Amino acid sequence: MGERAGQLLELIRRGRARTRGDLIELTGLSRSTVAARVDDLVDAGYLRESGKEASARGRPSHVLGLDGSHGVVLAADLNVTHATVALCDLAGRPLAEAVHELRLTDGPEPVLAWVEQRWRHLLHAAGVETGRVLGLGVGVPGPVDVATGRVVHHTPALPGWRDHPLRDHLERRFGVVCVVDNDANAMALGEYHAEQPGSSPLLFVKVATGIGAGMVVDGHVLRGADGAEGDLGHVRIASPEDGPLCVCGARGCLAASASGRALARALREQGEDVPDSRSVVELALTGHAEATRLVREAGLVIGDVLATAVSLLNPRVLALGGDLVLVQDHFVGAVRERLYQRTQPHAARGLRVVASSLGDRAGVVGAARLALEEVLSAEAVDRALAGRRQPVP
Repeated sequence: MGERAGQLLELIRRGRARTRGDLIELTGLSRSTVAARVDDLVDAGYLRESGKEASARGRPSHVLGLDGSHGVVLAADLNVTHATVALCDLAGRPLAEAVHELRLTDGPEPVLAWVEQRWRHLLHAAGVETGRVLGLGVGVPGPVDVATGRVVHHTPALPGWRDHPLRDHLERRFGVVCVVDNDANAMALGEYHAEQPGSSPLLFVKVATGIGAGMVVDGHVLRGADGAEGDLGHVRIASPEDGPLCVCGARGCLAASASGRALARALREQGEDVPDSRSVVELALTGHAEATRLVREAGLVIGDVLATAVSLLNPRVLALGGDLVLVQDHFVGAVRERLYQRTQPHAARGLRVVASSLGDRAGVVGAARLALEEVLSAEAVDRALAGRRQPVP
């Protein structure tokens, strides 16, 4: 009876249906079948009915919505210099958060130990039992094989993380499904849900210590063959002979000239005490002339590269996130300026270039969305409902 209930929940989650009548019209299922499947979802705590809205066909209908209190997910956004963790309801709303300065260069063991400790602290402080946790989502600043939940190759920002069983470790600790993905993909997914409606396709670009991108089309992350999609920072913008040395060992990469790490290095060479991209932003926000100039130059260079990306991918929304976006007038303005100069008018006609509406919370909100897309998928919901109907021996 409920083998396709998950599909009905999907229609409601995506905003395509609000009432039982909508579901009947969209699916072609009978009224009794829709009623039975919706009742299954309500009884299991996935859906709630509230209020009524007028119907063109007769009596007002109850409005169906996701029951955010059915369970929770835990999210972690891991950055090179800090991490954010959150406890979120099933609508993706953070119920509690914590931010901590740490270094991913310390390796996965101490970082994951901190994540687990803070997650358990958030649950305890909120009075939520561990048994109500349905899933975990983690964003990592590196290429990830989502199928295995592992970083797929060495990167200087993540020494010791390559092939570490991140997903398996956390699943063992909490006994629920865990999704690990590149942080830009997570941010793109979070921003897509914040920007709806009319935000597909959405291209998200993160500019912080490094530079990465993620794209969402119709609610789904666009993935490459080997987890290397969106590696914008290693697009070549200069010849190997002329370009600055990148942390990857090559010369001329975008990140070597326009990332937060590159700007911090340039300012240190001028005698400033600037350890990382956040410090660059803090300096620029005080009106420091050279920091402001460098941030604007980075925006122009990145805008050049994004003009090609826009011509190739034709997104509806280009959302900019990461540390440098905090210097909006100089960075976001420069990206827009160069992007529109270099993009064909028909590719940019309907494009919106925006700073992330989620700000520095884009990563953790996106990580929660990674978990939600898994635990609330049609297949996962149908499996859960089938388990509820199994007779007790």
